[in-house]
Amino acid sequence: MSPISNLCCVAGKFPKIDAYLSIDFEATAKHAEKADVDLLLGGVPIAIKDIISVAGQPCTCASKILQDYRAPYDATVIRKLRAAGAIPFGKTNMDEFAMGSSTENSGLKLTRNPWDLSRVPGGSSGGSAAAVAADEAFAGLGTDTGGSIRQPASLSGVVGLKPTYGRVSRFGLVAFASSLDQAGPLTKTVRDAALIMNAIAGHDPQDSTCLNEPVPDYTAALGRELRGIRLGLPKEYMIEGIDPQVKSAIDAAIAQLETLGAEVVDVSLPQTDYAIAVYYILATAEASANLARFDGVRYGHRAENPKDLLDHYGRTREEGFGPEVKRRIILGTYVLSSGYYDAYYLRAQKVRELIRQDFAKAFKKVDALISPTSPVPAFKLGERTDDPLQMYLADIF
Repeated sequence: MSPISNLCCVAGKFPKIDAYLSIDFEATAKHAEKADVDLLLGGVPIAIKDIISVAGQPCTCASKILQDYRAPYDATVIRKLRAAGAIPFGKTNMDEFAMGSSTENSGLKLTRNPWDLSRVPGGSSGGSAAAVAADEAFAGLGTDTGGSIRQPASLSGVVGLKPTYGRVSRFGLVAFASSLDQAGPLTKTVRDAALIMNAIAGHDPQDSTCLNEPVPDYTAALGRELRGIRLGLPKEYMIEGIDPQVKSAIDAAIAQLETLGAEVVDVSLPQTDYAIAVYYILATAEASANLARFDGVRYGHRAENPKDLLDHYGRTREEGFGPEVKRRIILGTYVLSSGYYDAYYLRAQKVRELIRQDFAKAFKKVDALISPTSPVPAFKLGERTDDPLQMYLADIF
């Protein structure tokens, strides 16, 4: 198929799902006309989460505070996708500033699960997951801080990968929690995910946290036998409260892996009980600092007729940010305050290291871990919006 034919296949399918926040058909068609189909991803339309900068395109982060903002440059992942021949096709919906697990926290629209329009697609990269699941894109890019690629991939029935931190450049991503954020693919197949990784992985001098290591051919690992591979099942993950459908899917996957020759053994990650608390302390602390830049002075929403500078700041952020973003900024500011820094933030950093050590010990015994992605399958729209704590607890994996 030609690049233009590819665009025609994905265009115009999305009114009920609302996976996209914006599509510039004219600009996309121009790129498609010039696409080199002989390249790795030649002419392939890829949906882009609206937290990743694409030159000249909106970059709203699904927030009213950036509703009219357009990115002045391409993120490194976009530049690399273009170099591989791909066509960035539209900006997808998400939880505002990537804070959420259902895409219901978007300040701009509601995205539905393509398999059941009454259910959520997951989040925060729910728009990209829904677009791929509904064949509205051949692949998607998302970002993952605490599950925001993996969880919507699970709930929407597609493949999602959070790369190792530093493997993919963060330059051009709007920051949520800088020590946790990573861009990665959402695709229909594992092979497609490997192809996207071949394109976007690698060192970037514009990101000081980006690893300067050779990029392997990710497709070379596909199709290998599983004989001799040891897989670990963390006993702390198979807990009460996991939905029977999820437990059944895990059991079926284990049986299939064993049939293919893998050895499945129990492992322990003792600090798991502290993981959610540590995550929400550290992620909100970093968000509090990162989102301080959105004050309406240089770009984004600006309150009308402020009485003074403090009124300008206060009203701009009050009008521009949604409830979940405000909640996390307040929590992050609290744990960074002088009276609580040692008790919360510093202690959370220490426990984070203990959690890392748990995984390091486990990987001395096994090659990979088997884990649920979410304790529950896709839930009904509106079912959990009044219970943020329940949503937070679902981030356990």
